Amino acid sequence: MVSVVFVVPGLVSFRIEWGDVMRKVFGSSSLWMRRMKNFHAMSGGEFAAPAAASLVKLWRLSMAVLLGAILLGISPPVMGQAVNATLVGTVTDSSGAAVSNVKVTIMETNTGISRTSQTNESGNYVFPDLPPGTYTVTAEQSGFKRASRAGVDVIVNTTQRVDLVLQPGNISETITVEAETLSLQTERADVGEKIELTQLEELPIGGPVRNFQGLLALAPGTVRPHRDHSEFFNAQDSLSTEVNGQSREFNQLMIEGVNDDERTGLLQIYIPPAEAIQTVDVSTSNYTAEFGRAAGAVTNVILKSGTNRFHGSAYEYNRVSALAARSFFNRPPNPVARTTYNYFGGSFSGPIIKNKTFFFADILHISDVRGQFNQVTVPTDAFRNGDLSAGLSPIYNPFTGNPDGTGRAQFQCDAAGNPVVPDAQGVQTGGTNCAKVPSQLFSPIALRSRSKS
Repeated sequence: MVSVVFVVPGLVSFRIEWGDVMRKVFGSSSLWMRRMKNFHAMSGGEFAAPAAASLVKLWRLSMAVLLGAILLGISPPVMGQAVNATLVGTVTDSSGAAVSNVKVTIMETNTGISRTSQTNESGNYVFPDLPPGTYTVTAEQSGFKRASRAGVDVIVNTTQRVDLVLQPGNISETITVEAETLSLQTERADVGEKIELTQLEELPIGGPVRNFQGLLALAPGTVRPHRDHSEFFNAQDSLSTEVNGQSREFNQLMIEGVNDDERTGLLQIYIPPAEAIQTVDVSTSNYTAEFGRAAGAVTNVILKSGTNRFHGSAYEYNRVSALAARSFFNRPPNPVARTTYNYFGGSFSGPIIKNKTFFFADILHISDVRGQFNQVTVPTDAFRNGDLSAGLSPIYNPFTGNPDGTGRAQFQCDAAGNPVVPDAQGVQTGGTNCAKVPSQLFSPIALRSRSKS
């Protein structure tokens, strides 16, 4: 029997026993179906009974599906380590012995949200499915001074250990540990890198859209992120990287634990602005089973969240052609192609209900007016008649020289500047070098095409 309890603050809780509901629903439906079965049996004879039985089975199946959907709808959400973290630890006394039944309280310093647990017989405690943030851990037990550890950074997809030692004394006294020697990661075996908010703010990201993917090179085993595909296929300027020798197609890209792969697995669909990112978790090997569909790296972007204080920000990155250098080929008096690029936006966050509900919103706008300079040589009408002198390049007779192209001679012109008439082998004799092709060497097909144009 499945029992579901609803508790609403200020109201009376009530309980639904699903076993009773199913018996009542199926019981009433069975009674109705039995009546229908008897009716059909009297009206249609022996052929009505199998039809009624099939209808009963269909009714029961539909009711089972309906009740299953209701159960799934009211069941508590299942939190994954992909978007949360775990905090564990052991509480001991001054002699090193484990202390059981110790009240352990954690509080997120920015939101004020707190949780409470107790140590087991071995003195261990665990807080699973924690939102990433900065926590204060406090342990208290009668006969001991209260122990506290502040500034514990809990990072997404990690298991953070905080061990506390209780000293004998009055519980009203508190011993606060401000810092502790870093220890080896012993709670899990995955390998990767966490790109934190400080790195996103302080390190130069660069690129046309300030793409955080440029920092993926900080993870061990990754090659330098690079941009692939055309402007049309990769309009969002997504970067790719290969990890531990695996193809980039084996990577998995996520936002808040939700798949963010382009359908071919090559690109990231939505790339949030760096100002909206809290943490980028990059797992490169030995990751947990929830990431089983990836063979390369798993990149999970965690967005910022609101706190108990209102906070806003605004930014703009601007590039204009007036402050840019000319390219090698674009020289005066040619004009500079007008280019204006604006990347600007802002964010706003704060509490909806203090210590309970928060919001975070950001907006980004990109304005890209891109001018281009192209140096193109357009053939003149004289080219159609074989006069290539405007090209300012020597033109060689393909009927001269060796088969490998060496030893060829340029086309020849007489004193009047007209091409010398070639012999039957296409070779010209006498005259001076020029860039004019004799009409005798024109392709008949080309001549017919020219006459029709």
